[in-house]
Amino acid sequence: MATVGLNSGTPPHSPLHRIQNGFTLIELLVVLVVMGIALGMVVVQLMPDDRTTLREEAQVLALLLENAEMEARASGHPLAWSSDNNGYQFWKKNEYNEWVRLDDDKMFRPHIFPEGLGIANVNVEDIPLKVGDLISLNASSFTLPFSIRLTSEHSSANVTGSSTGAVSAVMGLDTNG
Repeated sequence: MATVGLNSGTPPHSPLHRIQNGFTLIELLVVLVVMGIALGMVVVQLMPDDRTTLREEAQVLALLLENAEMEARASGHPLAWSSDNNGYQFWKKNEYNEWVRLDDDKMFRPHIFPEGLGIANVNVEDIPLKVGDLISLNASSFTLPFSIRLTSEHSSANVTGSSTGAVSAVMGLDTNG
């Protein structure tokens, strides 16, 4: 009985006798494209977009304002908050009854927003404040209701405080539809 196969009677120079010892260029390119797509998807998932960053910044600000108000009431010493377009800072009164910025406090130190985020407006009892004006967090009386609007390229968030001391952060609608 005769055997049929590549080595059965075919000359070594024949195309049927050739053995592949690697990958073709097309196979390598397909693998590189698939790896590139997968890597791109991982990078997009790991890098937060501006909406995520805005949400986190608004939540941190809300918690800090709520804690500052509780600290003012617990200590009996008023605190205050102010902003510029790129960040915010907390203030306390010194022994001469002057407002001084809290630079060395672990919790209430000045904060700069990440690139692309900022404060659009600040209102106390629906009255707009100018950049640098203070929101007083009183030690003995209720804080006046306030709202702080944070913005990024595609979104906004509102941080609102009530006279009861509750502070909340709510994401707004996209500004680009």
